[in-house]
Parts: sequence; structure tokens; C-alpha cells
Amino acid sequence: MKPAGGTISDVEPASLAARIGLQSGDRLVSINGQQVRDVLDYGFYIRESKVKLEVLESTTGETRWFEIEKEEDDDLGIHFADATFDGLRRCQNRCLFCFVDQMPSGMRPSLYAKDDDYRHSFWHGNFITLTNLDEGAFQRLLSLRLSPLYISVQATDPEVRQKLLRHRRAGEIMDRLRQLADSRIQLHTQIVCCPGLNDGVVLEKSLADLWSLGYSLASVSVVPVGLTSHRQGLFPLRTFQPDEAKKVIELMERWQQEALKERGETVFFAADEFYLLSGDDFPESERYEDYSQLENGVGLCRLFMEDWNGAVEEFLTEAKNKNSLSVGALSNGQTYLITGLSGGRFLSRLLDQTARDYGISWSEQAVQIVAVENRCFGSTVTVAGLVTGKDVIHTLRGLDNPPKKSDRILLPTVMFRSEGDVTLDDLTPENISAALGGATVELVKTSGDALFISLIKNEEP
Repeated sequence: MKPAGGTISDVEPASLAARIGLQSGDRLVSINGQQVRDVLDYGFYIRESKVKLEVLESTTGETRWFEIEKEEDDDLGIHFADATFDGLRRCQNRCLFCFVDQMPSGMRPSLYAKDDDYRHSFWHGNFITLTNLDEGAFQRLLSLRLSPLYISVQATDPEVRQKLLRHRRAGEIMDRLRQLADSRIQLHTQIVCCPGLNDGVVLEKSLADLWSLGYSLASVSVVPVGLTSHRQGLFPLRTFQPDEAKKVIELMERWQQEALKERGETVFFAADEFYLLSGDDFPESERYEDYSQLENGVGLCRLFMEDWNGAVEEFLTEAKNKNSLSVGALSNGQTYLITGLSGGRFLSRLLDQTARDYGISWSEQAVQIVAVENRCFGSTVTVAGLVTGKDVIHTLRGLDNPPKKSDRILLPTVMFRSEGDVTLDDLTPENISAALGGATVELVKTSGDALFISLIKNEEP
């Protein structure tokens, strides 16, 4: 069991904490007799003019007490090693479609963690199911009015949701959502859609029920279920077909029109993957409003296109002003642009559009889009963020014209951990370069302007 309180990771110089002698490694146990469970408790209890701190010293192991008089808004000037002192709340559902259950063995331990913590929903936009909260935790959530929250709904029909999540309390979702709405908490919701289970009539009902929450409903996204090749012994599921994807888009756009008519907001969104599957054009940027569910794959392609086109136009304007560019094929050197299967379809369309609209094109000898089939997770996993380093190496080695030392390989940053340049299978850019004969490996931010700038870098018209 984790010890009570939170471990201090840093003490600001000249702060109240520094003046009373608190140090990195000390553990703040309680404030005014109230145990602190996370930084939410800390922020709430510290807002008093008189505070009594219970601290477990890291050097001696002894408990010390400090009494401080201060302005109510004054902070102690400490930072914590972890925002949740009592540990991450783990998911107890056994969802039919759980991606973690489909992970191959031998990956980093953190990839197998099932997070269903309402605090991380508030802090980081993680989606939670609300099934793993006891009544005390739920009442705390209501009293703190943590807003916005990100909720995985999947279905509002009690029987369907219980079947999908395999949790005895899963069917209570609308009751809990109404309590959150009554507390004026803004709700961003998602539905992971599984063909034959929660699409069609079930999806229609879910959208109607969510719409009944009123203005507390900030957004609804529908995303297709993600399936890997590691589903042995799991519930049989399948991916969406193009005609089914088109039906989902049509339903979401119908509800979008309803929301625009009643509220002047779009509210309802289909994930980009549905448009890639169906071949439909992506909605215009204003339809995505504030892009509130980008992390959920909603609007990424449109935003990428907007940033790309902005960079193209800026490039052309600057070149024209300098009177130094004859627009045509840019073809100095070989560049391999790495992405997933979905990204390959999207980028091919984008480069074709750029040639038509702006007269800028690259020959295949200059830029080659390499859509990597995912052997680690299976070919049904098509996003760039789950492409492994080994699969990149395998694919590039198998090309008719594999990279040479003089070539460039552009890898999207989403392939790498945010805390370090390491892929899901723990390869660095240097490892990948060495495996490919020393070709230059560059990481490119996953945005349209960053990619365009990378493609024209060192090119000569």
C-alpha cells in the first residue's frame, strides 16, 4: 500500500516551504488534519490563512509539524513527484473491445496500464467510463465541479453498455451523466463504435440521449473500434466497411445539422478514420469549431491540411517577393516519408491536391510516401502513432530502392514517446539509421506546416 500523502519533488527558492526547511523527498501527509490524496486536495486545503502541515522527513523518517500564517491565496511553493498521491485508479471493466487486452507481449509495462481515473480526465483529457467510482469519489467529483470531463459512453442503452463494458454498473451511465450535467460540468463524450453492437439504431438512441443533456454536452465523437491481430480468445469483432463508415458519417452530420439549428454549434463529430474509410471529403475547418477532440482522432486531417496549405502559401508568397522561384518539381535528393496505412492514403491525396492547386509537386525520386503495414499489432491497425521501429526498418529494407546513406527518412513524432525519442519497441532514431545503412533519420512534428517545411528543406528549384 502506498504511504499517505505526496512526495515533494521540488521546492521553489525563497518560498514559504523553503523558509521552513521543506526539502525534495519529504512527504506532505496532511493539511489541518485532512489527509491529502492528490494535488486537488492540496490546492483546496492550502487556501487558508492558517495551515498546520504534517510532514514525513526524507532524511530522518520522522514526522514533523509546521504551523504557518499566510495570505489565503499564498502557495507553499512546492511541486510533487506525482499528481495522484493515492495511486492511479485502474479500470475494472472487461470491455469487449479493450485495446490493452489486444496488446502483444513484451512491450513496455506502461502500455498495459488501464487508466480510469477521473482526475486524469480533468487534467489531461483522458476518457473515463464512470463505472469505477465508488459513491464517495463520485460525490467528491460533483462537489469539486471538475470541468470539463471526458467520458467514454459507448452506448446509453443499459443492456448494450453492460454487454460492451462487462461491468454490473455500466448501465447507470445516463443517471450519472445527468448528475454531472446538473452540477454544470461540461462533458466531452466518445462512443467507440463496434459494427453490429452499438451502431445503427443503438447509436441513434445514444446520440438522442446525449443530446438531452442540454448545454452541458460539449461534444460527442464516434470513433471506429481499433482491432489488432492479438485477439485470440477474445469476443469476435470486426472493422467497419466503407459503406458502413459512410452511414456513420451521414448520421453524425444529420445530428450536426440539428445541433447547429438549435444551438449554433456542431457538437457531433465522426472520427477522421470514417472519412478515410469511406473516401468522403473531410468537413471544413469551421465544422470542427475548437477541435476539442483532436487527441481522439477528430479533425486531425483537416487541421493538418489547413496548416499545410498555410505553409505552402507563405512559401509561395516569400518566393514571389524574392523573385527567386520558378514553381515546378522540387527534386533534389531522395526523401522517404514514413506513415501508417491511413496516413499513406491521406498524404497521397494531399500531395496530389498541392500539385493541382499550387503547381508544386515532387517526383517519386524526390519524395516517396512509405505507408508501413503494422506487423506488430496487425494490418487492421493503420495509424502512424502505433508504427514500430522494427516495422519501419522491415518495410524500408523491402523496397525496390531502399534508403542509401545520402537519403533522408522522415519519421512522425507520434511514433515516439513524449518523454524521450524512443519508439514503442524501444528503438531510437540512431538505431533506425544504423539499421538502414546510416541514412539520415529526422523526426517531424505531426503538423502540416512542419512537414511541408521539412520536405522543401535543402531543395533547390
